[in-house]
Amino acid sequence: MANILEAMDLKEFESITNIENLGYRISLIETDGTVVFDSTTDPRFLENHIGREEIKEALEKGYGESIRYSTIIQRNTYYYAILLSNNLILRISRDFDSMISVFMKIIPGIVLIILSILIISFIIAPALTRKILKPLEETTLNIESIISGKELREIDTYDELLPFIQAVSKQNQKINIYIKALKERANTMEAITSNMNEGLIIVDKDKKILLANPSSIRILGGIEKLSYTNNHFIRLCRNLEINEALHDCINLLENRNITIKLHDKYLNILINPIMSEESILGALILIVDYTEKHQLEMARREFTSNVSHELKTPLTIINGYAEMIETGMAKQEYIKRFSRIIREEGTRLLYLIDSIMRLSKIEEKQSKEYTPIDVFSIAQDTIDRLAIVASDKNIDVNISGHETIINGNQTMIEELLYNLIENGIKYTQPSGKVSIDIKNDKEHCYIKVSDTGIGIPKEHQDRIFERFYTVDKSRSRKTQSTGLGLSIVKHIVEYHNGSIELESEENKGTEITVILPNNL
Repeated sequence: MANILEAMDLKEFESITNIENLGYRISLIETDGTVVFDSTTDPRFLENHIGREEIKEALEKGYGESIRYSTIIQRNTYYYAILLSNNLILRISRDFDSMISVFMKIIPGIVLIILSILIISFIIAPALTRKILKPLEETTLNIESIISGKELREIDTYDELLPFIQAVSKQNQKINIYIKALKERANTMEAITSNMNEGLIIVDKDKKILLANPSSIRILGGIEKLSYTNNHFIRLCRNLEINEALHDCINLLENRNITIKLHDKYLNILINPIMSEESILGALILIVDYTEKHQLEMARREFTSNVSHELKTPLTIINGYAEMIETGMAKQEYIKRFSRIIREEGTRLLYLIDSIMRLSKIEEKQSKEYTPIDVFSIAQDTIDRLAIVASDKNIDVNISGHETIINGNQTMIEELLYNLIENGIKYTQPSGKVSIDIKNDKEHCYIKVSDTGIGIPKEHQDRIFERFYTVDKSRSRKTQSTGLGLSIVKHIVEYHNGSIELESEENKGTEITVILPNNL
């Protein structure tokens, strides 16, 4: 190619470059750097190229090359020069883009692609997200259903999640069984503590209440509708003795057993520490209301004392007069009077013993025997039996009512009416009045005995039905009262599942009403 170019003249060379120009720039340069031909620019307007690197190398080595960047067109140009035999230098050059320019050209395309991707993603992403998340959401709902106690249902989910769901299902079944067992134990414990007559309280080491059953709140005088859980114990009970015992139990790790009177109740309180290995967790407080037991014990003591006193008095009198007669200290004219006194006291003693035995039989009777009886007829018979006693004091005894049939123990009802009417006569002043009224309705029989006697002071009315209780000891001796009559009446009424009411005013009279069910 170089030989062909060397043989051509300038015009022929120019003609070839114009025809075969394929983006290359061809130049002919003399050895002094003068441009004699250029395929793109008039040589007259070109500067001398002697200083160009590829020209220098061509003059030195026969060929040369270089790359220069054009700030005008912002492109790199590659130059290759060769020294011809005719002392002309042939230079061929071609422009090519730099990395920056290439990048700048493709930026719009990249931006367009990115925008297209964003638009497409914005359109399809929600649907794709829903499609991906739907199995997860269904899995979550299925797990929630399992936790809430429902059965595992079939869902379209990822195979990788199935072992997890099955594991959750099995674990949930175990948890449900455990929770069910705990609930059953808790319900059993609550049923036991709620139905306990004793008070049960559990506190932690800071004396905060963890458990307080209804009986404990009632016994300690708390508000039954209020929950004391997580409250300090002192909010429920401010009694100093109980709080000190609780403090000692928790701090000294010792059991405490105290007996106190609180709100008219006698309480036995046991406080035990709750331990875990060697550390204190709290305390258990058991409160036993033994008020009734205490009252029974006091009644027993009082009964023993009264019986001893009531038996001792007539026996002392009998023994004293008998001793006087036996030793001859009594004169002959007094022996008859002393003998009468001995007989009267003996009779009183026998009557007292008989009353005690009757009362004991009523209390000890286990099986109840009822038969149809006419209360009105029994009352009339009782009045007839006491007619002489009433006439001695000129007391008017009258009865009103009609035939009244109930199921009851006839012997006991006879004794009930006898004691009530006899008491009315005993404690009514001469020329007074005793009234008996017998009536009934569909369910009950009403026996009302009223008198115009001495009455009962209000301060004694609550105890008048106690054994051996008498308002006036001196008067009871004159009336030969043992103090057991109304106590026997009370026990007979209780035996028949009835009730008794008392209305009395001192120096005006007394009215006692016995209410018995018609059918037992």
